[in-house]
Amino acid sequence: MSASLTDDLAHARLLERLTPAMQEAGALIEQLKAAGLVHRDKADKSPVTEADEAAERLLEAAIRAIDPDTPIVGEEASAAGIQPGVTARFWLIDPLDGTRDFVEGGSDYSVNIGLVEDGVPTLGLVLHPPTGTLWTGAIRLGAWKEGPSTPRRAINGRALAAPPVIVTSRSHLDPKTKAWVALVPDAEVKPSGSSLKFCLLAEGLADAYPRYGPTSEWDTAAADAILRAAGGITLGPDGKPFGYGKPRYLNASFLALADPDAAECLPRFAD
Repeated sequence: MSASLTDDLAHARLLERLTPAMQEAGALIEQLKAAGLVHRDKADKSPVTEADEAAERLLEAAIRAIDPDTPIVGEEASAAGIQPGVTARFWLIDPLDGTRDFVEGGSDYSVNIGLVEDGVPTLGLVLHPPTGTLWTGAIRLGAWKEGPSTPRRAINGRALAAPPVIVTSRSHLDPKTKAWVALVPDAEVKPSGSSLKFCLLAEGLADAYPRYGPTSEWDTAAADAILRAAGGITLGPDGKPFGYGKPRYLNASFLALADPDAAECLPRFAD
C-alpha cells in the first residue's frame, strides 16, 4: 500500500469527523440498556439487540455522510444477508462487539469502526460505552486514548515483558489457546472481552493476544488498526501480517502482539 501526506491528512480528518458518531453510538447503547433490552438469536446463535441495530444504522449514516462511495460491511447487515463483495478499500462496522456480555450485564463490550485499504487495517476507532473511553489510531499517524474526563494522549505498545501478560477471550477460551498459553513460562493471563483485548496491547498493558476461535473481520479490524498504529502487529498462522478482505469476511486464527519482535521469543503460533 502506497503512502502519502495526502493519505495521512485524510485519515486524520476521518478520525476527527467520526469521533462524535462513536460517542453518540455509545450513549445510545447505554440509553437502550438502561431502558431494558430484549435480545434474539441470529442464525449463528449469537445474540442481537435493538442496541446493535440502532448503533449500526447511526454509524453507517455517519460514514456515508463523509465517504459515500466506499463499501461498508456491517455485522448486522451481514447477518441479514446484505454483504458487499470485497474491494480494495472498505469500511467494517461492529456496532456492539461483545453482545453476549452486554446482554448478561457485563461491561466488556465495545463499538468499532475500521477502514481497510489494500488488505491492511489502516484506521480504527474503538469505544467502551460504559466509561466513554475512546481509542483511535491510523497507520503512520499514531494511536491515542481519551475519555470524558481525561485528555487525549498518545499510546504505544511495549517491548515483551518478563513474564509476559497474555490476554485471552473471556467467553471463547478454547483448548488450542489454553495449550499455547501453557507453553509460555510464568505468563500472567488476563481474560477480557470484545476488541478491548487489542486496546490493552496498544496501551502497553499486555503483550500478546492469541486467538484460535472463529471471528469475523468486523470483530478485529478497528482495534487491529489501532494496535498497528501503536507499533504492534497481528500475525496469521503463517507468521505474516494478518490480512483483510477474505471470503465472507471470516478470520482464521491470529496472534496479536504489542511488540512485533516478540514473535521470535514466544511459542510458534500455528493452526
